Amino acid sequence: MPKYLAGIDVGTTGARCCLFDLSGNNIGSAYQEYKADYPRPGWVDQDQGAMIAQTMQACAAAVASSGVNPADIASIGFSTQRSVTCPVDAAGRPVRPMISWQDARSGRQVARMRELISDEEYYSLSGLPLGTTWLISKILWMRENEPDNYARTVKFVQNQDLVLKAFGAEEFYTDISDMAFYGVWDVRSCTWNEKLMDLFKVDPSMFGKPIKPGSQVGTLPRSIAEKTGFAPGTPICVGAGDQNCSVVGMGAIKSGMGTVTLGTAGLAILVTDQPMPGFGGMMITNHAMDERWEVEGLSNAAASSLRWFRDEIARIETQQAHLTGDSTYVLLERLASNSKPGAGGVLFMPYLATAGTPRWNHDARGAFLGLSLAHGRADLVRSVMEGVVLEIRDMMEQWLQKSMPVDMIRIGGGATNSSLWNQIQADIYGRPVQTVRERESTALGAALLGGVGANVFSSITEGVDTLVQVTGEVEPDAARHELYEEIYQGYVTAYKSLDEGGTFKAVAAIQERLNRA
Repeated sequence: MPKYLAGIDVGTTGARCCLFDLSGNNIGSAYQEYKADYPRPGWVDQDQGAMIAQTMQACAAAVASSGVNPADIASIGFSTQRSVTCPVDAAGRPVRPMISWQDARSGRQVARMRELISDEEYYSLSGLPLGTTWLISKILWMRENEPDNYARTVKFVQNQDLVLKAFGAEEFYTDISDMAFYGVWDVRSCTWNEKLMDLFKVDPSMFGKPIKPGSQVGTLPRSIAEKTGFAPGTPICVGAGDQNCSVVGMGAIKSGMGTVTLGTAGLAILVTDQPMPGFGGMMITNHAMDERWEVEGLSNAAASSLRWFRDEIARIETQQAHLTGDSTYVLLERLASNSKPGAGGVLFMPYLATAGTPRWNHDARGAFLGLSLAHGRADLVRSVMEGVVLEIRDMMEQWLQKSMPVDMIRIGGGATNSSLWNQIQADIYGRPVQTVRERESTALGAALLGGVGANVFSSITEGVDTLVQVTGEVEPDAARHELYEEIYQGYVTAYKSLDEGGTFKAVAAIQERLNRA
């Protein structure tokens, strides 16, 4: 009988492999970082080969640290970063470094797309707002700017496809939950949208093959088993995009269940049993389960903002952490706790990787507003934590305006390691937030879907009932919520002033000018 499930989360900045027993206990994990390249402001490339190699190293380390017999691992499921553009040639080899979802180089192509189709019609057909995040805009950019690479490209695939192929799948498969990010998929009818494909001169043969999450697509070859520590012949199963896996890993499979994940990106997701239209920039994607959809809001930077603060500003805490063995993030949380709610009036605009939902402004840039000689680093770090959550609150406004039922909110991502950040979330949302036992919810969701693919579970529902456990709930403080609602209105006003006043556009133009120098 199978004893364990493996979940591999191939994220934006690193890969994590976790092994779970059939009660959902994490009995072994390992993490390997890899980097992104930033050749110009707004450009983000990644090396596919390095990503795959580090993923396999993480697997080998996780299996070794767990002490389990690899033959007792029933399946391998995958969670992968979404909307990554991976051009491959006829032999399946990368044509160029893959272009990240964070990349905003295709702004001009989006403007040209807008000449062919209105924002409203594109949204009604695809479930996505027009923007630089989706593959179609990067494909058009390559067609115009890298014609030789474009001519060599046979397929444009995503990370799920790339990783499955590297682990032994016979062809490039895209899980259904990731299909929307090609930018030419009809999320409502779950099929290709012919009008969009004709408009942008693409066809299905250029993309990965759509497949249902929780499907087995091969078994692990001996050559890959030697690199990963898994047993040859272990079932390889389609998982889902990282955020879709996180939703499953937090048990959000019923309409009205919401999740917020603060990781490299930030996602606010509400599960619905209808593909609801008209959410002012919210993405509509397919849930891992049939006849379910997700209303998604995307923050491009989210917890990356605190990582930037750690790397660029928190040198004192970083040095102290090296001396004491503490995490720099723990020291930053202690520092932030010395600043009161509202961060002394410092407002952080968290657009370090441009603005996602609901603004979709590739000119937007990060900013600290309200600084004075009275402010210190405690105010700065707390304002970063608050600013990230205010952007999520901005997304939730779309749900509230549509009177959608939000029965519960579960939170995940690395930010849940901070009790202060959890409390800030509850206070800003004005709702209780639940935490789950397994904080690596993306890896758990991937493992769960692998279990479905290998028939360990008869359904996703059975997998959730077996593996997912809620462990805590953080209540909001009414007075702090009232204060944060006032701050949120100030946040919205500040954004409009920076945008409509031309500040964002002017700064973006300066950066582009310096780029060309």
